[in-house]
Amino acid sequence: MKMRIRTTLTLLLLILFITPVAAGVQELGELLPLLSQSELNALIDGEILDGKTIGGGSITQFFVAGSSAGLHASEAENADDSFSIAALSFIPYGPRLKAMDRASRQLAIFNTIRSISTQEGVEYISWRAGNKPKLLIERSAYMEDEKNLNKLLPDPVATAFPYSEQSYVYQRDTSFGGNRYLHTYTNSDQEIFVEIKNMSAMKVFGVFTAVPKGQLTMSMGTYQSSDGILLGALATIVDRKPQVSVLGITVDLPSAFMRRIRALQGWFVDQLDTLETT
Repeated sequence: MKMRIRTTLTLLLLILFITPVAAGVQELGELLPLLSQSELNALIDGEILDGKTIGGGSITQFFVAGSSAGLHASEAENADDSFSIAALSFIPYGPRLKAMDRASRQLAIFNTIRSISTQEGVEYISWRAGNKPKLLIERSAYMEDEKNLNKLLPDPVATAFPYSEQSYVYQRDTSFGGNRYLHTYTNSDQEIFVEIKNMSAMKVFGVFTAVPKGQLTMSMGTYQSSDGILLGALATIVDRKPQVSVLGITVDLPSAFMRRIRALQGWFVDQLDTLETT
C-alpha cells in the first residue's frame, strides 16, 4: 500500500511539473507550425533561433502567420535585390507580468520597448575584438522631428495602449556613428510591431557609406502567448551586397546586423527583468 501511494504521488508531481512545459511547447507549436520539435524545445530552453535569406534560406518560420511581423517577413523573404536576417526568442513571464491581464501587460511591454534611452551602454559580441563584448550604442534618444538634433527628448510613457505610433530617434553607435531613424508601430491586442528605417546614410569610419539612406529596415515584434512573449527581430537591406569592402577591410553586413539584433533582444530581456523588480 505504501509503495502504491508513493508511486501515485510521484506520478502526480511529474504531471504537475511536466504539463505546463508540454502545454507551452504545444501552444508555441500552434503559433509557429513551421518549426521543428527540437527548435520549439530550444526556444523553451531559452535559446535564440536565427536564419537568413542568403543562399535561398527562409525566415518566415520564425514569425506568427498573419501577424504584422509575419507579413513583413514574408515580403522580405520574397523581395528581389535584398537580403534579410531574423532571430527569434521566447521570454517566459515573470510573476509581475504573469499577474497582469492581457491589456495591462500589452501596455507595459509597449512602454518597455519605447524606453530607448536605456539602450545606451548596450554591448555586442565583436568579431574584431576577438569575440568579446564591446560597446555598441553610445547615445539613444527621441527627436522632436526628423531633422532637429538640438532638442533630444526623454522616453515617452503611454497611459493608454496605442494601436499606431510614429517617432524619430537618434542613435550613435560604435559601428556606424550617429544616425537618424523612423520608428513606426503597428499594434494589436496581442502583438506589438515596430518597423525602423534609417533616415540617414550609415557610414563606416564616418566616411564610407555602408547602407544608404532608406535602404535598411529593421523590426522588432512581440507576441503574447499564455506563458510568455515571443520576441522576433528582422533586418533587411536592399540594393546592397552582403559584404562591403572599405580600405581593405571587409564589413560583413549580415553578421554585423545579426549581432545587433541579438544585442537588442538581450537589452529587451534585461528591461523586462527590471520591470519585474521595480
